Amino acid sequence: MVHAMARPDVVPDGAGGLDLRAASAGERATARVTEGPWHGAAPVPADARADRVTSWLLIAAGVLGLVLVAVLAVRMATWDWLAAGDYGTIRLHTLDVGTSRTPLVGVYSRWGWNHPGPMLFYALAPFLRASGGDGHGLLLGALAVNAAAVAAALWVAGRAGRRALALTALTVVLLTVGLDPAGLVDAWNPYLLVLPLLAAALAAWRAALGDRVAAVVLVVAGSFAVQSHVLAGPPVVALLLVGAVGLGWRCGRGPDRRHDRWTAGLAAVVGLACWVPAIVQQLTGSPGNLGEIVDFVLHGDETPLGWAFGARVVGRALSLPPTWITGGLSREQHPVPWALFALVVATAWAWRRRWTSELVLCLTSLALVAAAFVGSARVTGVAYPYLFQWVWVVAAMAWLSVAAVVVAELGVRWSWARFVPAALAGGTVAVLLVLLVSGPDLSGLRRSDTPLRHVSDLVDPVLAAVREAPAPTLMTPTAYGIDTTLGIELAGRAEEQGIRLGFPSELGYVYGSSRTVDPADARSELVLAAGPARAQYAQDPRFRKVAEHDPLTPQEWSEFDRLSAVDWDSRPDGPTAPGPEYRRFQELSDRAFEAVTVYLSDQPPSTPQPADPPASSEPAGEQAPPG
Repeated sequence: MVHAMARPDVVPDGAGGLDLRAASAGERATARVTEGPWHGAAPVPADARADRVTSWLLIAAGVLGLVLVAVLAVRMATWDWLAAGDYGTIRLHTLDVGTSRTPLVGVYSRWGWNHPGPMLFYALAPFLRASGGDGHGLLLGALAVNAAAVAAALWVAGRAGRRALALTALTVVLLTVGLDPAGLVDAWNPYLLVLPLLAAALAAWRAALGDRVAAVVLVVAGSFAVQSHVLAGPPVVALLLVGAVGLGWRCGRGPDRRHDRWTAGLAAVVGLACWVPAIVQQLTGSPGNLGEIVDFVLHGDETPLGWAFGARVVGRALSLPPTWITGGLSREQHPVPWALFALVVATAWAWRRRWTSELVLCLTSLALVAAAFVGSARVTGVAYPYLFQWVWVVAAMAWLSVAAVVVAELGVRWSWARFVPAALAGGTVAVLLVLLVSGPDLSGLRRSDTPLRHVSDLVDPVLAAVREAPAPTLMTPTAYGIDTTLGIELAGRAEEQGIRLGFPSELGYVYGSSRTVDPADARSELVLAAGPARAQYAQDPRFRKVAEHDPLTPQEWSEFDRLSAVDWDSRPDGPTAPGPEYRRFQELSDRAFEAVTVYLSDQPPSTPQPADPPASSEPAGEQAPPG
């Protein structure tokens, strides 16, 4: 789209685009028309100084954003980070891209199927390959995905004018504050979809108004989000409906139907291309993954968490202080959704003013709120916080919509409002400077690879023992914690060395069928024993110990057993007000988690082990990254 400032003979229309009717000679003589507001109000007279200040501040913000990305890229490229737990699973599937095992579905789910599609693996693959398969390639890939999402969001907003660009830029950096810059390099699927979902939300607003670029961004970013995690499905469906209804109306009754029909057709083709792998798997796989998801949604026997829970999740996100900026979790039992109240008022005001663009933006945000409510209410099982990280986007869009209406009203009422875009751009620069000075908090990612570092010395001796055992060897985890972390590393290294070692075939949807062994075909068994299973297999004469990592001394194990027998919930110095003894218990628990003993039997498994999906304390993709 061409900005109005480039064409003195056009005036802005109610959709935030351009009305090609020539302005009158008198209008052209009395004032130069600048880029119009996003609505049908009279254009603001030009102010060259405000325009220059805004432009320079936006350029400064762009430079600082690029510096932040460059700093993160250098740190990630020089970091010897290990992909442990679910990161390890994502790494294995990403390495499969471009081979005969190219994935057609997404990361596994705790519900027994995979998330809808493989776009996450495809996006990370070039960076993981460039890093030689090392874990930090995932971090670089995640940074690239998030940078592309931000660029797309700003591109879409910039096509609506400087004011939209300045407001969107500030919203993006504030959301980055909530995520912490470290969140920009986190490749875990529930986190990696957040910024693409924001880009899709902004694109839905503009696509409904006929923007062709926005329509393409909507289907690509929306597809990436929902393929990464199925819980992004409700908000993405809501956004697609917004875009489809707006664009459909324009195709039938708009001023440029040919343009809008081509836009709808292009978006449909691009969207279909994004889903080709998932469709191929549905048609050729047994069972089809998309069918499994639909069947679970329609006929699943698990009880949803309920409407009250959904209202609480959305209410917390829309309450104050805004957690999408402050980070962390709100634990209010009866939150007040201030952002929703403000959004309803802003929607009514935009309707009253007949501001088409602001009204569509507000309606897009309301659709997101409704989708978040329904999606959160229909979740089953344990409500792990990571499942609802995407709800931050709903809150960010709500406040963005409210701010858009406020800024538009200011522009109508007061001449000084022409400096509002400059103030917004200045705020963006200030926040970026704070982020650069404070730096990212990488402690969470550092903790995530600690367990694997502690057990990595076991990999070579275990593989040496398996190499001498009858093949194929069934690898059986017992607790889906540190044992699975070690198992994922063993599976990857065994594959590289041509050793036939695999998880039970029932877990093929988790690790890939090439990394599994049918228990009926196994001729030997490797057990990764954690927790009580360590003592159990020590008494089994069929097994011999081949490796062990024991982080506690015998005295510490005795102390841990004693403290484990305490009913801490009934103690005043327990979880609510931790005393010295409870803190010592937590310390020993964290270290005991890493205890693992590896046993090997040269005999076939006596009884095939039924394998449950990894449902650890917090499944991430679904087993939470360690730490």
